[in-house]
Amino acid sequence: MNENINPFESIKPKIMEAGCDSVDSSWHRFVAFFPYYRIYYIVSGHAVIFLENNKKLELVPGNLYFIPAFSLFDAHCDQILKHYWIHFNLDITTASYLSVFQIKNIVPALPTDEPIMDLLTKLVQKPDERKGISDWLACEGLLRFLISKFLPENSDDVYASSARFVPVLKYIDDNIQNTITNAQLSELMYLSTTYFSSLFTKQFRISPQQYILQKRLNMAISMLFESNRSVREISYACGFESENYFNRQFRKLTGMPPGKYRKISQMLNLPRR
Repeated sequence: MNENINPFESIKPKIMEAGCDSVDSSWHRFVAFFPYYRIYYIVSGHAVIFLENNKKLELVPGNLYFIPAFSLFDAHCDQILKHYWIHFNLDITTASYLSVFQIKNIVPALPTDEPIMDLLTKLVQKPDERKGISDWLACEGLLRFLISKFLPENSDDVYASSARFVPVLKYIDDNIQNTITNAQLSELMYLSTTYFSSLFTKQFRISPQQYILQKRLNMAISMLFESNRSVREISYACGFESENYFNRQFRKLTGMPPGKYRKISQMLNLPRR
């Protein structure tokens, strides 16, 4: 990779919350379609989580887990699961880089990782009015360190071969409210539309238009989760051609209409671990 290019030099993850909790079989109701990134450290117990692209992860003691926003579809907790958890947001550019790097979901934990998770949790839970500059810097630094564990060992090689997709992903994010065609995206990489679509699908294991649809649905979930805008307003703000089409696609993804999802989210309330 060009030594002058560091895609993570300016990463500034925003921690939303952190904790250490024990959960039971009811946990599955709290984790699906969550709009924040998560890192888990499993202390004891066992659970299985189901991610996009039919990926299944077993949560067992001694591992760290990285869960991208919106990627967790269901969970099955067959034992009391004690775990540390961190919820955080990433800026659009960093999220695009992580898509390119195909970040790992699981890494073996080192003996120092549980104390790090414990310290980070205590710092996050410290009231804001009592946090000093050193506390804020420590939170950001510790989380950046944890995120780095999930990058592939050959990250320079991966970036060198895949960085050309970053302008495409940024264009999608910047124009998500508008019509986006494969022809427009292929022009950004100076490729034919057919060849671009093939390369994109190979890189991300999803077609360009499926990727755009997923981004729009993710944006809608965040707005349902965090705003009081109507379903109709959200559907158009996220680039859907009609409210009916949005409702069909949302139901296909989550198994429920947008209005029901919002009600369930409000009833369950934050935090979702």
